[in-house]
Amino acid sequence: MRTEHNISLKGLNTFCVEVKTNTLCTIEQEEDFSNKELQGVFKERNFLILGGGSNILFTKDFPGTVILIRNKGKKILEETDDYITVEVNAGEEWDSFVKWSTKKGLVGLHNLAKIPGTVGATPIQNVGAYGAEIKDFLQEVKIIDLESGREEILQNKECKFGYRDSIFKNELKDRVIVKSVIFKLEKFKNKIDEKYLSYAGIKEDLLGKKINPQNIYYSISKIRDSKLPKVEEYGSCGSTFKNPEIAISEYERLIKIYPELPKFDTNDENIVKIPAAYILEQLGWKNRKEGEVGTWIYHPLIVTNYGEASGMDILSFIDKMKLDFKSHTDLDLECEINII
Repeated sequence: MRTEHNISLKGLNTFCVEVKTNTLCTIEQEEDFSNKELQGVFKERNFLILGGGSNILFTKDFPGTVILIRNKGKKILEETDDYITVEVNAGEEWDSFVKWSTKKGLVGLHNLAKIPGTVGATPIQNVGAYGAEIKDFLQEVKIIDLESGREEILQNKECKFGYRDSIFKNELKDRVIVKSVIFKLEKFKNKIDEKYLSYAGIKEDLLGKKINPQNIYYSISKIRDSKLPKVEEYGSCGSTFKNPEIAISEYERLIKIYPELPKFDTNDENIVKIPAAYILEQLGWKNRKEGEVGTWIYHPLIVTNYGEASGMDILSFIDKMKLDFKSHTDLDLECEINII
């Protein structure tokens, strides 16, 4: 395990906010999880676990220890004519693993292309995009219990996955570290389920091309690049807010104000999901800037650091968006990102 002191975190968070931490511990090997120094940090309870830094907004220096997860590697556990089961270490870059899966001709993860961050962070958020979610492919999560130091395994159902939610954000928050994730992925058999092609723009881009995992990956990548800022150029954490899930009666109230407001079904027939971006755009939040903070040119859900904005500058902008949304809808916007 590598330990450093008084370290800038600017290059370790995708908002590119300049903050420092007293201590940075980097986990690179399996044995690092049982390091005595690390166990001491856990007992002090003044730590923060950081993957790719793509889901966090720092508003100030972190006075304790940041634990950076960088254990790499993947291993095929089982392979049949129909599927592959693969264990991927938490520190692997997510998009690199997605590319690997498409080159292997595996179905599903292609719709989660170009999402920044590490593999270990994906079950925490139940990352999702373009009709797919981590829970659809995840079999098990290997975790380290911070109190006992023991390795444990959680099955898919035990993770309590919900919309951008899981047991890791609730009962197990700050109690475990994700060590690796085990995925079960189907092999491509010359046909792709229509659900992977249902979002606008995918079929259009695939016209005249073979519909296979690699080509879907490239189509999703192209769509994301056309709508979202590149993290190497502008600071952002992708979608800042969750889409509200509301009762049908609430939706009926809102369409009197926004007659063309879309809705999407959920697992509960009495609850629908509405796109926060649609209402925010009606309220003038697309491509809106205040100083060096703003929303992205093409998408009002993407709060963006256009320069050297501080974490507090970004948080103030986010709070204004939430207040405006609330005053026009009587609904609360919930942040997807963690604010520290």
